[in-house]
Amino acid sequence: MFFSGLLPRTAYEEPLNRKEQYIFVSNHFSYLDILSLNVQINAYFRFLAKKELGDIPLFGIFFRTVDIAVNRKSVRDSVTAYQLAEKAILSGDSLGIFPEGGIAKQVPQMVKFKSGAFRLAIEHNVKIVPVSMIDNWKRLPQGGFLSGGTPGKMRVYVHKPIDTNNLNQDDLNTLMSDTREIIQKQIDSLNFDA
Repeated sequence: MFFSGLLPRTAYEEPLNRKEQYIFVSNHFSYLDILSLNVQINAYFRFLAKKELGDIPLFGIFFRTVDIAVNRKSVRDSVTAYQLAEKAILSGDSLGIFPEGGIAKQVPQMVKFKSGAFRLAIEHNVKIVPVSMIDNWKRLPQGGFLSGGTPGKMRVYVHKPIDTNNLNQDDLNTLMSDTREIIQKQIDSLNFDA
């Protein structure tokens, strides 16, 4: 990141407890978000992401051994990925998920969230940690390297964890919309000077 002129900056609303389990959920506007989530957050977690990441040289080896691949074109494979994510939660691991399901088309506005991360959080009483990626879409636009890119700040804002202990599946939509609003408000408030 440093030699590419990328300057990672991470701010925490409150310190995370390294002994606690979390599900990190973030907006997804750029391929750099994957790097940011893994490098800029001071926590160990398993990454739930599209299967195609396993095809990237070198990165693919790491991805296939540590993370959980999702084939978004297959319902059966998506169910299997959910079960693997649940198994990771049950074994005490934290997860990192982009609940939009892919890079958003109307950057810097997020698209509707998929429910898997939030369903897991409620079922297993795991705290949701909203994460706002502020600048990555300007550093590397959605089209990848063909669309250009710029050096500069890569700000990540890690919000206060949301407790799910007293929630049930009836609270799912509220949890999703509240989390989405937290992330989007931070993006909107900081994006003007990206």
